[in-house]
Amino acid sequence: MDISGSWTYREDFEYGQSTGQVEFTQNGDEVNGVFSFTEEVENNYRIEVTEKVKGTITESRLLLESLEVTALQNGSPISYLPNTFEIQRISENQMVGSTFDSEAVCGVFVLELKS
Repeated sequence: MDISGSWTYREDFEYGQSTGQVEFTQNGDEVNGVFSFTEEVENNYRIEVTEKVKGTITESRLLLESLEVTALQNGSPISYLPNTFEIQRISENQMVGSTFDSEAVCGVFVLELKS
């Protein structure tokens, strides 16, 4: 299973939604990636997030840990909790997964391979 490439990212979490893209590079079972997305809570806030991740594929499951996170709100840097990602490939062009942070905020997402 090689997941290298560009993927669209759409997540629903307890308070809102995130949309963006993910770039993965894979070498054997090791995966590096960058999630770039906009997190939005309707009528509350909007944050631009870039999260570098690293992980390992075992069978068709991918576990990723955050290495570095940068977040901007209204152009100013803010604190943002890193995520843990668990991903399952369900077809050649689609993966589904969940996120979890240290404050127990969970989300579910879909990744679709860009053509």
